[in-house]
Amino acid sequence: MMQFKKQIPVLVIVIIVILGIRSSIIEPFRIPTRSMLPGLMMGDFLFANKFYYGLHLPFSEWLTNSPLYISATRSPERGDVVIFTPPEAGQENLYIKRIVGLPGDKISFEGKQFFLMEQRIPRVEVTGTERDDILKNKGFDPEERYRVEKLHVFKETLGNRTYSILEDDSFEASRSPQEIIVPPDNYFVLGDNRDDTRDSRVFGVIPFNAIRGKAFVIWLSYRISLHDSQWSFRPERIGKLIR
Repeated sequence: MMQFKKQIPVLVIVIIVILGIRSSIIEPFRIPTRSMLPGLMMGDFLFANKFYYGLHLPFSEWLTNSPLYISATRSPERGDVVIFTPPEAGQENLYIKRIVGLPGDKISFEGKQFFLMEQRIPRVEVTGTERDDILKNKGFDPEERYRVEKLHVFKETLGNRTYSILEDDSFEASRSPQEIIVPPDNYFVLGDNRDDTRDSRVFGVIPFNAIRGKAFVIWLSYRISLHDSQWSFRPERIGKLIR
């Protein structure tokens, strides 16, 4: 017992160091929804680089719901996939979305087509076997509301990033704003699953200090079927870098 008591200060220091690293350098995050399909899946466990945009004051987000940056080393770029606290949400409500609009950008929509600075964002629809391969094993159970024949996969290019997005003909383009100019120090975010997501079209732009980190790698992945509670391990996704 005496030996254990002597180790308590060491254990406390180790715990504080681990929590400090989690708070300011790297943080795990589990995707709870399908808002980032087809690239990221519900049940993917990610690591977010909290040091990517600057040094956080350790434990600051636990007190204020948003991290406090001691210094900013770089600004978010279009196409970055970020973890953040949405406006008027508590610390436990973390979202993951893709940054598409930077401060000063003019964002608009025509139907479901996204425009940046009045320029249509290039995209190419994926069809045939390539589309089928992308949708394969993405969690579209037949008992759920997704109907595969109504899904469209596009390769969208934003700056030097090309990534897959998903559109669903079951949804109409009714939530899109006519036009918005992103305010200073704020960012416009979208889910890659453009019709089944809560993003800046719903809650507005997000400030820089709401960003917790940049997602960069999947370290674990498993799927739970909602209709029969069966789960399956997805080892092929481990180590997948997030673009």
